[in-house]
Amino acid sequence: MKKSIGILSGLAVAIAVVTSAGAWYTGKQLPAELERSIAGVNQDLRRAMVGVGGEVTFELASLDQHFFTSTAHYRVKVKDVPLQDGQSLDFEVGVTDQIEHGPFPWSRVKAFKLLPVLATSNSRLDKDAFTADWFAVTGERAPLSAQTTLGFGGSVDSDMQVAPISIKGDNGTSIEFSGMHLQASEDRAGASTFQGGAESFVFKLVGADHPPATFELKGLKVDGTLATTQYDAVYVGNVDLHLSEAKATLGPKQQVLQLKGLEQNAAQVLDGADTMGGRVDYKIADITWDGRAVGSAQMGVTMQSISAPALQALSQWYKGHQREFEQAAAVGQPFPELVMSPEEKSKLHGDLRQLLAAKPKVAIDNLSLKTANGESRFNLAVDFASPSSFDLPADQLSKQLISQVKSQLTLSKPMIGDLATLQAFLQGQTDAQAIAQQAGQAGEMVGMMAVQSGMATVQGSDVVSSLHYADGNVDFNGKKMSLEEFVMLLNAHFAAMQPQG
Repeated sequence: MKKSIGILSGLAVAIAVVTSAGAWYTGKQLPAELERSIAGVNQDLRRAMVGVGGEVTFELASLDQHFFTSTAHYRVKVKDVPLQDGQSLDFEVGVTDQIEHGPFPWSRVKAFKLLPVLATSNSRLDKDAFTADWFAVTGERAPLSAQTTLGFGGSVDSDMQVAPISIKGDNGTSIEFSGMHLQASEDRAGASTFQGGAESFVFKLVGADHPPATFELKGLKVDGTLATTQYDAVYVGNVDLHLSEAKATLGPKQQVLQLKGLEQNAAQVLDGADTMGGRVDYKIADITWDGRAVGSAQMGVTMQSISAPALQALSQWYKGHQREFEQAAAVGQPFPELVMSPEEKSKLHGDLRQLLAAKPKVAIDNLSLKTANGESRFNLAVDFASPSSFDLPADQLSKQLISQVKSQLTLSKPMIGDLATLQAFLQGQTDAQAIAQQAGQAGEMVGMMAVQSGMATVQGSDVVSSLHYADGNVDFNGKKMSLEEFVMLLNAHFAAMQPQG
């Protein structure tokens, strides 16, 4: 018995010595690892701000080290981040981090996570004059908190929490947010995986000059994998978003638009030595309006042969003129009047030429709406090329800039009938026979008008319009013509549609 007790006592002492020695060792390593981690965070922030404008930095304000634990204080500084109203965002917030030294931080031991690590940190946003209102709407809970573990091999594992929010205005306006969590892992090379979600978000807007409006989101999930590249503006990997339900209640009758099963699946890859490509798919599984079924919708967008170095350079250029673009958009102008030096203009043209020299391709794939009895679809593919000069007249520039266009619009006459039926019900019509007759006539009317105008053909129950452009020639619904003739045809058609004075 005494021998067993002695063995166990010796084992306990050995564990204590190893743990203490490990805590001393990892405590000594901590400053260098913190410096490396902060440098990585700031690099990621710089990448994230490309094309956004302004600057966000993360700094270590102080580090108070003890044997088994340390306390770090950080400052997050946001400077000159542009807002939609032409103003900029400037503020600082503090973060306090309670760090447990490895190799066996107590919080991990309690959770039966026994793999040795360098340290585990428990960070929380500080309450100050700037964040006091945020603390007030979270019931004085830290609005942002995270537990982060630093591995000996340079890995970082984080579990981040956004606290629930409840805001109730005197006039009935309110915001209810369930909070959000996000788990992320990153290795020393910068490759990361993440997953998280939020249960619900409800925003009710009440005002004396309009009926109440309520917007609800439920079941948000996000996950993905991302890796850095040598180009700051380019990540590779995938990001997937899923929203189980989005609902808006609007108008005097408080009619409800409900969308279920929303998905966004995005993937991006390097498809060449210095070119990238990607695809984004959007899906809505079910659409209803005022309790009546509408259908489902989807769309895919693809990009190929996008020059990564050119994209990075153009992102930096846009960042320098972002305020001007936003001001033009605010007054309804598509492009601002930019004042550029000859050197800046020459570099911009060079970057554009490099982008177009890779012959990028952009496509909209299967933009569709499916109802109970039919499905309508639209596809568009555009191939670009580098022009001989950007100073050419507009018609010549467009000919050289766009090398090929393919598109097809397919309108289902039964789908048009379904939408006409929905509209009749929403307008309060109740005669089922009259509604069915109107629905059938709606699809036939669209087909007849399309054929008479020459803008489409009828193929069975579909109204189809197709276009293929290449080398200055156009094939429009099987009729071949020059680009100039096609433009004249469109102008004549649009002129005929204008109301006569």
